[in-house]
Amino acid sequence: MATQAIEYIDNKPLYGIRYDWELIFKVYKQLDCPDESYDPSRSLREGTRAGCRWWLGMSKRKVGKTTGYLLIGLIMHWLYGTEIQYIRQREEMNAPKITKDMWAIILEYGYIEKITDGYYNSIRYESRRWYLCKVTDGCVEYQSDESCCSMLSIDNWMNIKSGYSAPLGDLIVFDEFIGATYYPDEFVHLTQIISTIKRFRRSSIIIMLANQINLYSQYFHELCIADAVQSIPIGGRSIITSSRGTKVYVERIEQSETVKRQDEIDVQLYYGFENPKLASITGDEWATDNYQHIPEGDAQQIYNHIYIEYTNKYARLDLVNHETLGLCCFIHWASRTYPDSLILSAEERTDPRRIYRTGRGAMDILLRKLYSDNRVYYATNDVGAFVDSYLAYIRKLRTPV
Repeated sequence: MATQAIEYIDNKPLYGIRYDWELIFKVYKQLDCPDESYDPSRSLREGTRAGCRWWLGMSKRKVGKTTGYLLIGLIMHWLYGTEIQYIRQREEMNAPKITKDMWAIILEYGYIEKITDGYYNSIRYESRRWYLCKVTDGCVEYQSDESCCSMLSIDNWMNIKSGYSAPLGDLIVFDEFIGATYYPDEFVHLTQIISTIKRFRRSSIIIMLANQINLYSQYFHELCIADAVQSIPIGGRSIITSSRGTKVYVERIEQSETVKRQDEIDVQLYYGFENPKLASITGDEWATDNYQHIPEGDAQQIYNHIYIEYTNKYARLDLVNHETLGLCCFIHWASRTYPDSLILSAEERTDPRRIYRTGRGAMDILLRKLYSDNRVYYATNDVGAFVDSYLAYIRKLRTPV
């Protein structure tokens, strides 16, 4: 259902709908959402004017990022017939028992009824799709023939690529993109899904949302924003352009003052512990572990030619004999490698110095032994987080070592 006359980019349906974003934002404003809820219209306005097609929104929990973009999607659906493409990492994350509450706030505040001028007031799930409907006294009077939202997952990318069609799937929302794990070629599989959805259209936009968990997420590297994103403060936003001209709008969303005050009390009552892993709850900076730091005392250098290469960064692993702790591994950041370096990497072996994952034989046995005996020490917490991200990544690689 489209309530607006459809115009196309360059008057060519192949290129997709020419959306009147100001009209969409006007309808969103008329919903009169609470001041403390996240308003995506500012980011979308700035990004669309700059020619962005990718948006990254990161914040602590309970900010309302997903709800905000789902509202934008419902408005686009009512005006233009757009179908939201909602993506999660794995198919089980889209199970009805998990996603049944994704519309809870929208239903509680009656936003569907407001957007559709009372024609619909609820939403139903059928076969991985959501449909607007009219419910009276608990019974469905009628339901839209066209779905407003389709549920997809990256682990199902092969089936999607071969048999899926979404001619109006112009709002692509990848929710919780920073997860506990990153699977090999996950970004490539995501882009395969995006390509299948949008075809030749220039009207599609991609929204990636996350609670800030991993400063060294592989996604930042894949989007060519790894260095820039680290310098964006909470409440900051930036448009980053790749070397080939793709623009990515990055926002670290800040809570409203009202919610911030409520959460300060909540944190004090329930989560006031010195644990950086709680960052997605407490609203602190990126969630990291506290790693054991390099101890004081004399340490005799045994071998310092081993490096880890990951997300275009290097860490050096120094094998040392500490005066009181014995054999240890001290890990530091490194800015370069050398002709005699041994480089642990999951990248293509274009350099003969590269050793796949953690190597084979003696090196792999030694490194595993040092880790199992807790004899690994880090110069800083961030280099510890970097190494953990690398180890988590290579554990997911299916190629046997």
